[in-house]
Amino acid sequence: MDRNAFHNLVILTKDIGGLTDGKYMSSSEKLAMFLNILAHHEKNRSIKVDYIRSGWSVSQAFNKCLRAILKLTPLLLVNPKPVLEDEIEDRWKWFKGCLGALDGTYVHIRVPYEYKPRYRTKKGDIATNLLGVCDRNLNFTYVLPGWEGSAADDCVLRDAIVRRNGLKIPEGNYYLCDGGYTNGKGFLSPYKGYRYWLRDWYRYFFNMKHARTRNVIEREFGLLKGHWGILMSSSWYSVKVHNRIISACCLIHNFIRREMDVDPLDIDIEEQVENQPKHIDVVELFEEWTTWRDELSQSMWNARSNQ
Repeated sequence: MDRNAFHNLVILTKDIGGLTDGKYMSSSEKLAMFLNILAHHEKNRSIKVDYIRSGWSVSQAFNKCLRAILKLTPLLLVNPKPVLEDEIEDRWKWFKGCLGALDGTYVHIRVPYEYKPRYRTKKGDIATNLLGVCDRNLNFTYVLPGWEGSAADDCVLRDAIVRRNGLKIPEGNYYLCDGGYTNGKGFLSPYKGYRYWLRDWYRYFFNMKHARTRNVIEREFGLLKGHWGILMSSSWYSVKVHNRIISACCLIHNFIRREMDVDPLDIDIEEQVENQPKHIDVVELFEEWTTWRDELSQSMWNARSNQ
């Protein structure tokens, strides 16, 4: 982040997060060390040499900053807005009412030996399964870290929507998701068994549009891991602290996108690739939803044919 964004983050962590200046260390220095560790996965012994501080001071500053950032959750998580009927952007105009996209990604982690089978992914890596939900502007709207790497994406999603402060999807809205999730109310998945390119039938066309639009969550994960090196390799923090670090990285990601006009990393990745409304509280197969998907894909095909 640039200097202006950093200065604003310091103000937020002090005013809302409760971060305070110490007798010998300012809030700015604490936050600078914290961001350095996250961005470059620096070890405690490296930071204490660079900043001429004791290892204990570095550790205390890191934990204080982590708590301060997590207190900013209500402020930094974005409230998604659905795609409107008058949407003109080609990527999104087909998906009226869509809130964004969701998917899971693995983050490497170190766990005690007896827990490794639970955290072992299909590829044999020891990792935690992070559920990420984003809007069309590459902002996280919900994150759920902590599930073991062996957990299926659909299982993680079911847990997310039944939590008290979990993922809330108003009736009539939905998120785009890949074929690993159930196609049901609130979650629009592609047709299974059809390739992601255009042929002579409407289902191919639907899958192509769906994949192109759902790619927003893949870009989101690319940006997240590109900014924060600590998510690219295993750290020595405990599982509980590591999951809090993941959440903090997602929050700061949203802050950067809000404060900075241009994110160079985003450009690179894009080039490469009741009064409260009723919310959905189950993840299951709905025949009506499948029918609606058929109608939507057919209308896409018809609209294309008439152009």
